Amino acid sequence: MRRLLYLAVLTLGALVVLAPVAWAQDQEVTVGMDDNFFEPANITVEPGTTVTWVQNGSNPHTTTSYDGLWDSGMIEGGSGGSFSFTFDEPGTYDYFCIPHEAQGMVGSVTVAGGAAADDAARQETMPDTGGPALVSPVALTLLISGIAGLVFLRRHRLS
Repeated sequence: MRRLLYLAVLTLGALVVLAPVAWAQDQEVTVGMDDNFFEPANITVEPGTTVTWVQNGSNPHTTTSYDGLWDSGMIEGGSGGSFSFTFDEPGTYDYFCIPHEAQGMVGSVTVAGGAAADDAARQETMPDTGGPALVSPVALTLLISGIAGLVFLRRHRLS
């Protein structure tokens, strides 16, 4: 029984450390292609995130990067069609709709870790005052449920 208790504690520790990293992988974000605007137009994502543009408008639209990295081609209005692209490299990627760029249908995808994101993070970082680090809600939930499980096992073993 003691080995089971140690195994439970080690498993809980591994979950607390590894679960947030696993959940951060392979995220997906949706951007609407409405009539003559993207919603939201500017997003910030983590590396490895797939962005999907979905045609919600009645006009035909594209999502086309200025640097030639992607081009959805024309997606007909009212079709509900979509186009996806996975962003692996940090940086800021500006894009537009070919027929509606002049009307302001432009946007950007900022992938964390890029120069612009690093500069913004440096400017927003508060000085370390030596206080305790904050625990993520997921880690806290796992910790509390693990302690509750250990208490249950302990009481069950004693009865």
